[in-house]
Amino acid sequence: MIATWHRTEPREVRPFFQIQNAEDSLRSCRIKLFKDGDISDETSFDLDEIDFQELDPVIFPSVVNPKTWLPSGFRASDLELVFMATHPFLKRSDVLASVPLSDTLPTEWTISSETLSRFAGGRNLKLTIAICLRRDREPLPGSPFVVGHWLAQKTFFLKSRATPTLFDLRTRTDEEWIAAQFPPKTLFFVEYAGGIAEEGEEDMYVARVYVHIDAHNRLVSSANLGDAFQPFLAAEIVLSILTESLSEWKDLEAPPPTSPLATLLQQLSKNSPMALDTLRNAVITPGRARALLQDRLAVVQAIK
Repeated sequence: MIATWHRTEPREVRPFFQIQNAEDSLRSCRIKLFKDGDISDETSFDLDEIDFQELDPVIFPSVVNPKTWLPSGFRASDLELVFMATHPFLKRSDVLASVPLSDTLPTEWTISSETLSRFAGGRNLKLTIAICLRRDREPLPGSPFVVGHWLAQKTFFLKSRATPTLFDLRTRTDEEWIAAQFPPKTLFFVEYAGGIAEEGEEDMYVARVYVHIDAHNRLVSSANLGDAFQPFLAAEIVLSILTESLSEWKDLEAPPPTSPLATLLQQLSKNSPMALDTLRNAVITPGRARALLQDRLAVVQAIK
C-alpha cells in the first residue's frame, strides 16, 4: 500500500546532490488562466479583481523523459507527479491530484470553481506541480528518502494586486494569546521585524502576523466571508506595518527598487499612480492612511 503523501519541506532547501539532473524535469509545464486565454510558461501573474472573476486556470504538465534524469537506484514507480494548491494568507494547502510517474500522465489539470472558492477565489494562490517520493526509502547521503520529498517542482503564483504580501501569517489559540501576554480573544497582532526599505528578495516578509485561530478557521470555512474580510484585515495589517516602519523610510526620496516598500507602492498604484510622498503624508495621520488603504485595497468592493 502506498503511504499517504505529505509535504515535509516548507522552504526550498535542496541537500540532495544526487537528484540535480531531475530539477529541470518540469521546466516545460505551462498554465492557462482564462477560458480563451493564451498558454504561458510564466510563473508569476499580477491580477486585478476583474481577472479573478473570470479565472479558469488549467495546468499543462510536461515531464522530461525520466530515463534521462532518474537517479541511480530509482524507478519511475518510486515517484509520483503531484498537483498542489497553497494559499499563504489562509495557511491552507491541499493536494489536488497525484499520479505515479510510471502511469500515463495527464496532459492537463483543471482547477474547478469549487476549488478556487476554497482558496479565496484564486487570489494569492500558488499552484505547484512536483515530482515526489511515493514511499519511504533507506536514508542515503545526498538522496531523498522520506515520502513527500520532492525531486523537482514548478510553482505558478497568482498574485492579487489588492493584497500585499508583506507578512507571514500565523494562528494563535486562546491559550497561546494568554501565554504571549495578550487577551485571549485578540483578533490579530502585527510583529514588525524590519527591513521594509531594504533591498531584498521577491515576496520577502517584513512582519509576522498572528490571527486568532477561531477567526482564521471561520474565514477558511466560509468563502464569502473570507473574500469580504480579507481586504479589510489586510488594510489594517499594512497600516500597522507602515506606521511602525515609518522611521525607516520617512526621509527617502524613493524606495529601493527591490525593497518590500517598492513592491507595496506598486501594488497600491494599481488604479492610479501613488508617490511615496502621498503614502508618507497619509501615514503621518493614521486615520487618513487607513482611508487610503481601504480605497486602494478594494475593501468596499469586497463586501458583496
